[in-house]
Amino acid sequence: MKKRTIECDVCVVGGGTAGLMAALSASDSGAKTVLVEKNGILGGTMTACGVNYPGLFFAWGKQIIGGKCFDMIKRVEALGGCRIPEVEYAPEKHFTQQVRMNSFILGCVMDELCREYGVEVLFHSMLYDARENDVGVELDVACKEGPLTVSAKKAIDCTADADLAGILAYPRVKSASLQPATLFVKGRALDPLPDIDRLCLEAQRATDEGKLPPWIANRSYSKLVRGLSMTYHVECSEDADTSEGKTRLEMRARRDALAAVSFIKAFPGCEGFEIEQFSFECGVRETNRIVGEYTVSAEDYISGRSYPDAICNAFYPIDLHVPPYGIKQVFFKEGVYARIPYSALVPKGSRHLICAGRMISSDTDANSALRVQAPCMAMGQAAGVAAALCAASGRKMTDPDLDKVKQELKRQGAVLCDEV
Repeated sequence: MKKRTIECDVCVVGGGTAGLMAALSASDSGAKTVLVEKNGILGGTMTACGVNYPGLFFAWGKQIIGGKCFDMIKRVEALGGCRIPEVEYAPEKHFTQQVRMNSFILGCVMDELCREYGVEVLFHSMLYDARENDVGVELDVACKEGPLTVSAKKAIDCTADADLAGILAYPRVKSASLQPATLFVKGRALDPLPDIDRLCLEAQRATDEGKLPPWIANRSYSKLVRGLSMTYHVECSEDADTSEGKTRLEMRARRDALAAVSFIKAFPGCEGFEIEQFSFECGVRETNRIVGEYTVSAEDYISGRSYPDAICNAFYPIDLHVPPYGIKQVFFKEGVYARIPYSALVPKGSRHLICAGRMISSDTDANSALRVQAPCMAMGQAAGVAAALCAASGRKMTDPDLDKVKQELKRQGAVLCDEV
């Protein structure tokens, strides 16, 4: 089969939370941009995994993340697909400041944005090889009609697992123990409701006896019969960044969900229970992280450390999920928010590659905060602008003109670190 070749200035691999914004910002900066996405819809976890509530865009009553990502959310709101919450200085619960999105409307808006900005999108396409040379990166992509080579001056890895960085032999690291993944399953509300207390008690007894998955809390069963989403942990093995490992993870997650549903249907009064909706992909919290020019530590993050190359902001607390049900959280002191350095987005020594999203160079605890959607969007915007400008000037990704990058980000509406 004959291999086709296309040329571009910037190729973005992965059209999820970070990748979409990287592609839009690169194209708006004047780069001919190609976006390669394995699924048939953009948005990654926001659409495929059901984690459709990005945050946090505000800190201490002020907007710290803006630009194309927030313009997108406002467009979704105008179509009735979300409601941006009223901004509070110090909400009792941080997650009330997340934006609950309708995934269908969000997906349609993302398509529109790519058309408007002239991004060439390749759905159902997956990277399988790449080579870096003096003038750029050649990326081999498996398309439905056969192999395609994308010849790009610069590339942006937004695969979440740092797949492109790994193929190009840039070092990657992984935590000794990975956070669990999550599958979203929504039940149809029963009317009348069964005896909820007894249902939970029986679920706990069955769990203790090994008859139900140990990672599903007994309160999750009550959520399902009340028509709410059951979001439960699934053990994430160390090879969840491979096809074989991800396959095992997805099949285990659905097996556990089926066990929960079968238990409910056998409970008195629940014979007619049904699943109304489920996500077709597990939400994975962590796999690989790049070894960047700088590595963000938990202390850097939560103290709001300032960097000479600070490129965007973040405000989500450290949010380390601990098996089977727990979460370790560390919150900012009043008035403090995090900055993200450009050097944490660039693999050490990289000429033509920059990365954005949860693969950012960071330690385990810092990554548990940086992995969430709003900072990933901000990273994507910064990476897209930097890649476009370096492609135009011929500069290495380790040596951008940061003043020009910041000027372009500001033109695109992003909130710079010294503007908050």
